[in-house]
Amino acid sequence: MTQFYLQDSRSNTGDGLMFWALGGGYTTNLDRAELFTQAQACGHRETDIPWPKVYVDARAHHGVDHQYISLDEARDQLTPGYTVVLQIPGHWNGNDIALAHWPIGHTYLFEKAHRLTLESAQAIGNTPEEAVIWPLAYLEAKARRLVHKRDVNIKEALRGTGIEMVVPRKQRKPWERALNCHGCGRFISWDGRFLNDCQNCGANNCP
Repeated sequence: MTQFYLQDSRSNTGDGLMFWALGGGYTTNLDRAELFTQAQACGHRETDIPWPKVYVDARAHHGVDHQYISLDEARDQLTPGYTVVLQIPGHWNGNDIALAHWPIGHTYLFEKAHRLTLESAQAIGNTPEEAVIWPLAYLEAKARRLVHKRDVNIKEALRGTGIEMVVPRKQRKPWERALNCHGCGRFISWDGRFLNDCQNCGANNCP
């Protein structure tokens, strides 16, 4: 039976899609996301989007959420010969840290972070303001699976499932709605009621 993740499309965390989480709330972590049958996934709000699990899993990557890492906790693993990666301070994708990507630049995909020895990282001579040295194994244990919005396409994902996406109805703002004059019933604009009395009957429609 096909399983589905259910995305809350009202907001993302950086580029990471937000899914319904087990036990309530929302998460970018696919391993903490609730799984639904097709019937369950199609029975929610218009803003909830069903994604086939196999489709999303095939396009997922690992990212490191800064909320769950600590240099004090990781420092004991920084021993000679140890494999490390470099964090580039000042760059974020939602909660995810940026990691040095060889030969230049940075990436938010943990799989693409440049690996080097502790001695090589220290020889670069970067200050903590330029790069932060993290033990590879420490971040591997903290990284979680997520998927970025640019890596998925809902039309492609739902092809062959029989599911048709419903375009959410646009909610009109109060000031976009027409009002009825309480004197004669004619339509008046939201802003117009503050500027003038009804031009038909002279009623004051200010709240």
